[in-house]
Amino acid sequence: MTDKSIASTPTRPQMTKDMADLYRPELVLSHDGAPLDGLTSAADWDPICPALHGYARTLKPDYRVDPGDMSKPDCFASIQQAISHAISEAKSKGLTKRIFIEIAPGTYNELVYIPALEIDGQKVPITLYGSAEDARKTIISVDIDQGLTADAYTMRFGSAFLNTEESIRAMFDEVSARGDFDIGTTNSCVMRVRNDGFEALNLTIENSYNEGRITPDIIDRADVTRNEKGQLSHGQHQAVAVLVDAADRVMFENVRLLGDQDTLYFKTNEPRVTVKSYYKNCTIEGDVDFIFGNSTAFFDHCEIRSKGARTADSYVAAPSTNIHIPYGIVFWDCSFTHDDSEAARLGHFYLGRQWFERVRATPYGISPVKGYRCTLGELSHYEEPTGTIALKTLEAVGKVAVLHSRIGAHINPCAPWTDWNGGDFDKDGTYHPAPWAPRFRPVQYGIEDFNRTLSSWLEAEGLSYPNEETPLPFIAEYGNS
Repeated sequence: MTDKSIASTPTRPQMTKDMADLYRPELVLSHDGAPLDGLTSAADWDPICPALHGYARTLKPDYRVDPGDMSKPDCFASIQQAISHAISEAKSKGLTKRIFIEIAPGTYNELVYIPALEIDGQKVPITLYGSAEDARKTIISVDIDQGLTADAYTMRFGSAFLNTEESIRAMFDEVSARGDFDIGTTNSCVMRVRNDGFEALNLTIENSYNEGRITPDIIDRADVTRNEKGQLSHGQHQAVAVLVDAADRVMFENVRLLGDQDTLYFKTNEPRVTVKSYYKNCTIEGDVDFIFGNSTAFFDHCEIRSKGARTADSYVAAPSTNIHIPYGIVFWDCSFTHDDSEAARLGHFYLGRQWFERVRATPYGISPVKGYRCTLGELSHYEEPTGTIALKTLEAVGKVAVLHSRIGAHINPCAPWTDWNGGDFDKDGTYHPAPWAPRFRPVQYGIEDFNRTLSSWLEAEGLSYPNEETPLPFIAEYGNS
């Protein structure tokens, strides 16, 4: 039964039980990434069954990371050294079994890149796990943000990648080659995962960018401005803790992911074909869009912790799921908490907003710009008064389902989902949608909203998105309290 404490409203739609049953973890995680056909799918992955549960206690690792005791065989001083050696040895010996790397308690101030690994046509997965069951004892922490130039990135981190295995070095070179340009959000990650089947257990992964400068009184400071996304900002950049970079069947268990803006990023390289990642008993914390991406991600019994010291507007999720992919971000039996900061008590906190990825010109609403026109194009581009929107951008509608979860009072109870580019509240607490802007898009709860708000534009562009026989919503809840 749906929890009667949360009634279905136009701004907070609740699923029926039959619809909610389609979000059971075994259905979401076994789905092969294509559009649903009769709401059935091929069972190709079930991490809930054996997965990692308890096996780290009895594992004999293939390699160890312990800078305090290098006397052990196959022991390394850094995580990246261990991964590099493991991959080199697997390739030279033709080893195709899963690689287990144990990490001793301590703090590791290093970037960790895990490349794709395939030997004799077989994908070889890697597991990193802390030997201590308390994730707070094994910490990977780096201060890196999207505003860093690639030249500065090379100066800071280049020595750690000098003698790494070639696929790892290639990942570093991709970023380094940007020269005097910023590295960007995608490359601002502490851990980058391209390894299909990757697992992490008993770890804390932290992007420590700007942590020393955040103060509880920032919302009262005169130099706070609104950035291009519309949120209040004080010179904060995106800074990713973990990027799941088009890797499939990735699992994190008992892992703490810490940051501020854009803490956890998961992406697929093919918009209409998703990849999947699974998070079990994890803590993810941040303040702005801190769980985001365009692939399928399932959060099972996790704590989702909003921070409020830096900004008066805080958003948990920013999905950009393609309209053809049935499942985006799914929260199952999670707790949405906050850090008890002054901003958490006074600010406006949300479950999320749909990331209008790479938008430059919008087909939504009525523009006040004289002669404005937006049409479909190869790229998303805008030069006033006309623009184009790419099909990939148009179809990045964003999907989130929150089921059987506990949602704290810091989340706006009437309008937990906001427009892209953000609305605002007046002094009486009344919400006002954002004014029209080239990047604007209203909240869309399902295919009906998409078709209704774009019907004439879609027809003019020769596009059609009919309702599926049993359509899943873009945004909805069930059984929350």
